[in-house]
Amino acid sequence: MSMKEIKEKILQDALDEKEKILKEAETKIINLKSKFGKEIESIQREILDRYNQEAGLKEKKIITEAILNSKKDILSEKQAIIANIFSEVLDRIVGLEDERYLSLLEKLILDNIETGDEIVYIGSQERQAINQKFINTINVKLKSQGKKGNLELSEKRVPIMGGVILGTGEIRKNASLEVILEKIKDEIETELNQFLFIKNAG
Repeated sequence: MSMKEIKEKILQDALDEKEKILKEAETKIINLKSKFGKEIESIQREILDRYNQEAGLKEKKIITEAILNSKKDILSEKQAIIANIFSEVLDRIVGLEDERYLSLLEKLILDNIETGDEIVYIGSQERQAINQKFINTINVKLKSQGKKGNLELSEKRVPIMGGVILGTGEIRKNASLEVILEKIKDEIETELNQFLFIKNAG
């Protein structure tokens, strides 16, 4: 349903409710006429004024609630679409061929190490190419840069889909793909909203 159709539906519901209230008022006036005769005109004005006020308030309430509900639904849909986009991005990265994926993982490790003595933790479903031999090639690069090159691959696996967690003892740095993409999503969500959901001028 388009925004225009939603607006028309909201206004029609409000008008229908208003008409219903006014009809109830007219019925009450007819009943009063048979009882009060000459006094009915002043009573009629009073009742109509009151019911017009109530109808106006009810109309505003219906429109406000409908708009709020439609905004919630739209926001929920936006969030679902953005979540799906980032889920697809994660799947694509995890599905990269070995050469590209190993290059990405190497960069993640080099960008996130602090001492060069860290333990490298990977996910339980990680590919076999991520082994101590791969870590040793990174150690060689670290040493060539005059840094410590004592990284070790942990035998313990962690619940991540991709990327790594680096740590010494209880202190660990999460460089998993899930965490990295979540940070990116937080940073660009406003811009992404504007790009994906241009406000309809109508």
